[in-house]
Amino acid sequence: MNKSFSFNKFKRSFFTVELKAPEGEDGKKLVVKMPKKKTFEKLNTIGSLAEEDIDVNGAFDVMGGLMAEILSNNITGEKVSMDYITENYDIEEMYTFIDEFMDFVADKKTDPN
Repeated sequence: MNKSFSFNKFKRSFFTVELKAPEGEDGKKLVVKMPKKKTFEKLNTIGSLAEEDIDVNGAFDVMGGLMAEILSNNITGEKVSMDYITENYDIEEMYTFIDEFMDFVADKKTDPN
């Protein structure tokens, strides 16, 4: 029996995100890929933010930076800056996005099919 595996034919999982848009318009859509190691490690340590003594600006920068990093890992290669995130999204929106993305990653980890 011969068996083979090709990364070029590997079925990928994606997380589609619609960014905020001016009222009455549709937001830009980004198709986000699974995180690489560096981003995955940051996702795993984000929970310690609540336990640390971190000021509001620090929390915004950490959450905004992580959200920008996640969104920038998209299939078109479009970069999203931390400044764009922190100027357009509040802390609740950032937290909710990261939480939903973590659920997506965890679901794929437990059910890779």
